[in-house]
This record gives sequence, C-alpha cells and structure tokens, in this order.
Amino acid sequence: MERSGEKQSTTPKRAKTSQLNTAPSSAKAKKAAWRYSLRRINSSIPSTKPSILNLPGTERTITELIPEFGLGIRQEPLGDKRYVPWFNAPPNTRQRLNFFCLVSSDDAEKTMEKVKKFTHGDSYRPLPGYKTMESHFHNEFISKVVLAGKPVPDDPSFVKVFRATGVDIVHLAEFHGPGHPKGPDSLRLPELDALFKECRRLSNSQFLLIPGEEANNFYGGHWLALFPKPVYWVMSRPGTTPVEEQNKTYGNVYHIGSSEEMLDLLKKEHGLAWTAHARTKASTGYPDIYKNEPFFLSETFLGAARKALPADLSIPTLGQRVLRLMDDMNNWGLHKHIISECDIFSIEPENEMYAHLNVNYLRLDKIPDFDAGWPQVLDVMRRGDFFSTTGEVLIPSFTVNGKRSGETITPNNAGDNVTFQLDWTFPMNFAEIVSGDGHQVYREHIKLDTTTAFGSQTFTRHISLKGRKWVRLEAWDIAANGAFTQTIWIE
Repeated sequence: MERSGEKQSTTPKRAKTSQLNTAPSSAKAKKAAWRYSLRRINSSIPSTKPSILNLPGTERTITELIPEFGLGIRQEPLGDKRYVPWFNAPPNTRQRLNFFCLVSSDDAEKTMEKVKKFTHGDSYRPLPGYKTMESHFHNEFISKVVLAGKPVPDDPSFVKVFRATGVDIVHLAEFHGPGHPKGPDSLRLPELDALFKECRRLSNSQFLLIPGEEANNFYGGHWLALFPKPVYWVMSRPGTTPVEEQNKTYGNVYHIGSSEEMLDLLKKEHGLAWTAHARTKASTGYPDIYKNEPFFLSETFLGAARKALPADLSIPTLGQRVLRLMDDMNNWGLHKHIISECDIFSIEPENEMYAHLNVNYLRLDKIPDFDAGWPQVLDVMRRGDFFSTTGEVLIPSFTVNGKRSGETITPNNAGDNVTFQLDWTFPMNFAEIVSGDGHQVYREHIKLDTTTAFGSQTFTRHISLKGRKWVRLEAWDIAANGAFTQTIWIE
C-alpha cells in the first residue's frame, strides 16, 4: 500500500502533451483493447509467461494479436521468444507519446550541438568525488576474439565506447552462453585466466575493467557475482573433488556445487552477489522466492539490479519494477541496495549505447589499480554510498539530519531535515521523498515543474519521519529521465 504526502493526479499535468487514450468505452472496445495491448506486466511480480495473453475462452500469442497494424512503439513481435514486450500499454491508461523540438535560428550543426547538451553529448558528466560504474555486459570478447585465435586489437572498440560514454568502471558478465562455467577445468581455467589478463591489460588509472559473470547457478533465477580480485572458480564440484585446492598453474581454485558452498566462497573472498533484472525475464519471481534463504539474508547478497523494463508510457517515471522491489526489501527490514545495470550483448561504436545505459555514481576519489584489486568498489556498494541515474539528472548530495545514503539516523521529535542537490538538463518534473514503516510506503511529492532547462539547486524539506524505518529520494525530469539514491535507515 502507498500513501501520498500530497494528492496527485495519475497523469502528469503538462501542457501540450500528445497522448494516446487506451481506455475502452464498450465491450467491443474492451476486446479491441486486449487485441492491441498485453496485460499489465509492470507489476511487482510479472506473469511467468508474459508472452502469452489469456483472453476469455481462448489463448493467443502476441503474434496473433495484431493481424494488420498497430499504433505505438515499434518492437520485434517475438522478442527473444520468451519475454515480450519491452514496451507495454496496459488497458485503461493514457500513453504519453512525447517528443521535444528545439527551435533555433542557428544552422543545423550548431543546433545539433545545442541538442547534444541535453544528454551531455551522450555521456556521463564527471562529478567531483564520484566515479561512474556500470554492470552486466555480455560482450564475450574473450570467447569471440581472444580464445578464437583472432587478432586482438591494442585498444578494442568496446573499450573506446565505454571511455567515450564516460563510464569509468565496467563490470563484465562474460561466458553467458559461450564458455564452460561448469568445467572441465582444462577449459574453464584457461578461459578465466584469459579474462583476467585481458581485463588487466585494458585497465589503467582512468579506466577499470572488472572481470565478472552472470552465474545463474545454485541460487535460482539470474544473478551476478563480483569479487574484489581475480578468483578462479568452477561452477560444479563432481564426485570427491574438494571445494578448494591448489593448482600448479593457477594457484587457488574453487569448485562450487551448492548454494551453501557459493555463500562460503563469497564470504571467504569478500565477494558480492545480486539478482539480475529482478522480477522479470529469467528472474521472474526473484528475489522474492528466496528472500528468506541464508544466502540472501547474508551481507554477501547486495540486493538487485535495475534496468527500465518493461516500459509503460502512462507513468511519469522510467519504470517502477525494481524501485518497487527496493521499497519492498526496505519494508522487509533488510539493508539491501539496488544498482543500475545494462544487460546488453554488443558494445560497438555504431550501436545506440547511451540510450540503454543507466549508471551508478560511486563515491570514490580515484579508480582502483587492477593489480591491487578493487575492494573499494565493493565497499562503496555495500555501504550504499552511491546514486544511480540515466545521466540527465544528478544527485550530488542527499542527507537526512546530516547523514548520507547507507547511514542510520535517529528521527527528531521536532521533525527531520531532508536536504538534496539536483543538477539537470531537461526541466525537472518532480522529486519524491520515499519512506516506509515496515508495512506501508509513503511518498512526499515535490513539484518541480517551474524549473527550466540546465539548472542546479539545493532543496530542503522539513518533514516528520517518526515511526518510519527508512527513507530515500528519487527525482525525475519532464522526459522521464531520472535518478535515485540508496536508503538511509532510521532507528
């Protein structure tokens, strides 16, 4: 349940907004609406088969819903043949089909430069005291190039893309399909060794490439692992193979065969794990299904990762699925965190990259040296000392009674001071101070619709957090770009 600190309309009140009204007005229209729209899957736990629509008395696949044409966002009807659509227009909603025009007396080239400023030239702006980090990339450079015997470029194109986009730290998810995560050792260990060596070669004082994998074993659903240094491990333990042994070539090697052994490995090597694309795709139902399991309750399990899908253009934010999960985990009483992820398979200069990214600004003064390891990255993530953003909205600071995200406060009887700074390109729409008492979620809505483009401002709100267990912040602009902080806990 949610309670609002301010009564809100379900549709943003913005002038001159083009909208497609999908509200059916008759029984015939209702059936037509079903033919042109899927059931709402942007819920806390989507349907396990969102690619199938159950109509009264019949079952129809998505390819049978539109015999001629459809109006809206163009997308591949089959998707990946399991989970579609990425865009969804639920019945009884008003879909915003917005676009922006920049009127200028300058020539086309100068005008385009003005347009680029709204996305910082499709890159993430440097922010003093922070380094940008993004996770979940299935580039498979090791399998497709390094181990395939192809020429290995000194400066691969995917690294150039990351640097041009302003991503300082990249956490890979290799061997997701190719490779031999479960062994045998004769194949698995050379693959890991090649991954570690290539990450080391491509890292420097300005860019850190962290080896990683989407493990998808032992815990359920899809999840990612992150260690603070290279770790040789095999995702199986056949027969009497010991969990840990010394290898003459690679040193310490782990063989993992259960969730208990996986948890022990993360504890020993100070690693982290989290649910990938929580509550959708192959993680539909997760982490809810294992929320009471020892590995999830452990400090080694960070929480979950967010990417804005499925997208519903009737809401003023870029997705709600994982932000709802964040609030749920907070109300479960667990100190978990949400990072932004990307989850793509190709990183090339000709690809549309920036539009698919949302990054994490970690509070770090410098990029760790690969050879010394990167425990600082994991420490910041564990503390929740970061914010996540699409890039157009930044939250350089957010405090409650002087405490930052990841810290704990004691509420004041006279009320609590929430202070935050926002930097933005598109005019802002609103910010919300989101809090919870262990059962309900409360939203203090702050209208920002009088702001203009390219601004920076510090806001202070005096509110009562008495009886609350946690509080966080999110902020959104008129194009539904946004940013959110991690949680501040309340004693």
